[in-house]
Amino acid sequence: MMQRAEIHHVDSHDNFVELAYEQGWTDGLPVFPPTRKLVEAMIAYVGRDPGEVLGTVFPGDGEASIEKIAANCVMAGCRPEYFPVVLAAVECIVDQTLLLNPTQSTGASGVFTLVSGPIVGTLKFHTREWLFGPNGGRANATIGRAIRLVLWNIGHGYPGKLLKGTMGHPATWSYCIGEEQEISPWEPVHVDMGLAATDSAVTVMKAGEQTQLTVPLNTVGFNECITLLARGIGRLGIPTSAGKRGYIFVLNPSLAQAFARAGYNRMQVRAAIAERARRHMYDWQHDRHDDAVPCADPFTAFASERPVFVGRVTPEEIIIVVGGGESAQMGQCVAIASRSSVGQPLVTKKIRSTG
Repeated sequence: MMQRAEIHHVDSHDNFVELAYEQGWTDGLPVFPPTRKLVEAMIAYVGRDPGEVLGTVFPGDGEASIEKIAANCVMAGCRPEYFPVVLAAVECIVDQTLLLNPTQSTGASGVFTLVSGPIVGTLKFHTREWLFGPNGGRANATIGRAIRLVLWNIGHGYPGKLLKGTMGHPATWSYCIGEEQEISPWEPVHVDMGLAATDSAVTVMKAGEQTQLTVPLNTVGFNECITLLARGIGRLGIPTSAGKRGYIFVLNPSLAQAFARAGYNRMQVRAAIAERARRHMYDWQHDRHDDAVPCADPFTAFASERPVFVGRVTPEEIIIVVGGGESAQMGQCVAIASRSSVGQPLVTKKIRSTG
């Protein structure tokens, strides 16, 4: 069934930006005009029927056709070679096992997109310093922006109408990263999801809170290092409503390489964090509230660590990703928690270059 996009006639490109604001086609940032030529070039790159519908997009259940998605990609500033990545992300968004519906809560959430595999290098994703941007990476910014515009223009996710979040999420302007592979000690993250290392994939998660963790590599052992990472789950919290949980830990290359040198593979890191988060969470702030004497250097005080139960976490709920800048002295990690909802916390799809 053909689902064609609307066609509007504009006197000049100079007038398009104002028209976009008047028509409500943008969430506040300027957008590029999706001319027939550019949209058709985007569709030609993947060789798919412009009327093909991938599914409906929450919260307004708009039909996501190839043509409509292409128009939003052009508006975001995507190159045609980025289009297969956006299509895979939309396939994740419309997947009924994800149930990506941000209208059920007044809490803040954002659609986090992770790209992994050879396509990260091919499209020149920025994967090192300032990974979460702004970092000058066109692929990172415009692919994330295109996904946002799909949710806005096809899903009709307008604040105060179908969106009920009281505060919002700053990362929703563009929340997309690529996994570092060149200096990663492990295979791409999508191998853990059953895909081949030679594949390229997109993982989409309905993300809530994000926190950054620091590990002094030269002054603590790996037992203590795992505890510090597991503290991230305590900071992010354990969702208690229906549905499975998900935690994405983005380790900078220095930290990932240190784990690899110590004999840890990706699955072993996942299992170790899950075990630590469940049994040995240590909260210094709680101790201070109990009038305990704080240690001058908490990184040296793990011998006195007492277990604090924060909820059962399984290795399957933890995803390990490599990215960010290198640092010889300090390991860095960003931990992201899925927003609690019915359904799977995240979905991964293989990227298809053509139809």
